[in-house]
Amino acid sequence: MDEKIFGTSGVRRLVEDMPKAFILSLAAALAAASKDEFIAVGADPRKSSPEIKQSFILGLINCGKKVVDLGMVPTPTTAMASEQYGTSVMITASHNPPEYNGFKFWAEGRAFTPEQEKHIERLFFSGKTNEAEIKDTKTIKVDYLPKHESRILKALGGVDMKVDILVDCANGAGCVITPRLLEKMGCSVTGINTRTDGVFAHGLEPTRENLAEVCDMVREAGVDVAVAHDGDADRTAAIDADGKLVDWDSFLSVLAYGKDKVVTTVDASMRIEEVCGQVIRTPVGDVHVANAVEKYKADFGGEPSGSFIYPSVHLFPDGVYTAALTAKMVSENRFYEILDLIKEYPTSRLKLPCAESDKKRIMDLVSHKASKLDYELNTIDGVRLSSDEGWFLIRPSGTESFIRITAEAQTKKQLNSLLKVGRELVEMSSTR
Repeated sequence: MDEKIFGTSGVRRLVEDMPKAFILSLAAALAAASKDEFIAVGADPRKSSPEIKQSFILGLINCGKKVVDLGMVPTPTTAMASEQYGTSVMITASHNPPEYNGFKFWAEGRAFTPEQEKHIERLFFSGKTNEAEIKDTKTIKVDYLPKHESRILKALGGVDMKVDILVDCANGAGCVITPRLLEKMGCSVTGINTRTDGVFAHGLEPTRENLAEVCDMVREAGVDVAVAHDGDADRTAAIDADGKLVDWDSFLSVLAYGKDKVVTTVDASMRIEEVCGQVIRTPVGDVHVANAVEKYKADFGGEPSGSFIYPSVHLFPDGVYTAALTAKMVSENRFYEILDLIKEYPTSRLKLPCAESDKKRIMDLVSHKASKLDYELNTIDGVRLSSDEGWFLIRPSGTESFIRITAEAQTKKQLNSLLKVGRELVEMSSTR
């Protein structure tokens, strides 16, 4: 069995690698770690989710916990439930293919920290969990969707003028809330891929490739805007009225526009610095963004992956809120007005082969060599070097045997120059 069960976003595995014994042990570890009387559990529409949820709930009950069964809900709905119950768990693999599933954990409205995850892992592998004598344990079913809807409506209200909006739910968890919420806001809604039978119409990550047919539909439908969820609706992409997918960095910049203090990750575009006040960079991952938003009392936080956090509402990514906010901004004539102001720069991404066993050694050497160059250096997550011309980030992949180089510059010539420096740093550091 692996020494580590948590990845960069909770637990994600092939379903065949999560037998019932694994699920029961994970539930027992959480029960031992949590002091809360109730633990809320939600799930996405994957075909494997009901059986996994049943086993996980059984594991919690066997350890004396009371369980709140949220049913099929988006990830942000499950996260919100942790504000009331203390601990919540979402059974989902987000945008991973259907043959995967997994678990995301929250405590009091915040995703589990790496320290909390390590505590669960220690309990999981030690076997130091205790089954309780089942006395007053029980499962109660709670419909939390109205509370989620109510919070968003309270924050945003209705649209200022009717917006024709197409919503691609990807046959995922967003089906159960987003189209209905937008209608309540006064939008004219065209919903597509709104089944919850576990059969997904296209890839679950809202990328240009996966949304190509949806973009064509937007052009044909003549709507004002479109939004597209990932599988568990914690992320949302936007498609403009011409059927063009708004790239992640531009969408991030639109939402950050005019804010005094914004948190984003080391891999986000430099264009965000042009639309807001102070920008605070964090390692990649919405947990890091949320923690920094809270620590620095920021107005907004987000990643260039569609994961956006609105601290005036809550401290976790909410794709449902993003969809509603997009409609609201379109109705106020702000969305396209701001989007037109966002300047795009030449960008490029490389990946260089690197064995897992060599990653740390090579990155240590890259960091050492980079410190001697005439660039501003940031090493909170990989090695990020920036100048007036642009920036590049050297970062090991967390899932593949590669080191990735991401670069952005004012001009194509400057971009090629930065990529050359980045490649040379990695290649020189790879030589034994």
